[in-house]
Amino acid sequence: MTRACRTPQPPHTLHAVLVVAISLVPSAAWSQSPSALPRVRSENASIAELIATGVSGSETFRSLVEGINVTNGMVYVESGQCGHGVQACLAHSIRLAGPHRILRVVVSLRRERMELIGAIGHELQHALEVLSDQTITTGPGMFFHLYGMSMNSTSGRFETTSALQAGNRIERELRLSTASARR
Repeated sequence: MTRACRTPQPPHTLHAVLVVAISLVPSAAWSQSPSALPRVRSENASIAELIATGVSGSETFRSLVEGINVTNGMVYVESGQCGHGVQACLAHSIRLAGPHRILRVVVSLRRERMELIGAIGHELQHALEVLSDQTITTGPGMFFHLYGMSMNSTSGRFETTSALQAGNRIERELRLSTASARR
């Protein structure tokens, strides 16, 4: 009986195989469904739970998240202060990470839960307004885009009708969802 003899592979061959295998991992992850790599996210567990509640309890919130999922953007939602007397805002800055545009939504957590989810949704509408235009890649570009869409920008605050409607609709849908769950 003869024994099979393995020929040792040169170290550079093994190295090449490892490089190819490792480089395939990110590609495989990026090709998965949008839910595998959420584009609306938070590092704050409380805010991440609010986002999950918004997605499960409001069709409008879910549509905003799905709309952002098909862009090249990512939106981080974090706790903080905005200025201008507002409780939530889309920061007027964009970070580029390869082909991705990263936006930040800042919210004050000092409000009622459904109102807070509505405020996050309101700001996600603003984020979607920016991310829907692939040419916006800078803070000034974002500023002028929102300024042009705004119905009132005299106080340094930008508001669009669609964002106001989205926030109100989200709160209404969450209240209806909660009421029907109690029955």
